[in-house]
Amino acid sequence: MADKSSILQAAQNELKRHNWDTFVENPPSIAQGGRGVVVPGCAVCKKRINTTSQFVEHLANDVLPGIISRATQDQ
Repeated sequence: MADKSSILQAAQNELKRHNWDTFVENPPSIAQGGRGVVVPGCAVCKKRINTTSQFVEHLANDVLPGIISRATQDQ
């Protein structure tokens, strides 16, 4: 059974992995001779995100449930 501090540390590490950045959709990019497009979003999940509120929603609705699921599986 995981204790609260290890669950918190795992949750923090997972949340820190996700960032609002850019990524290439449909790689390779045009610069590499392909048809890919650079889009804003979560580079880890490859999800398009255009606003700060959409990024917060992504963390709350997509990332956090996975963290909780993994934490409760260990118990």
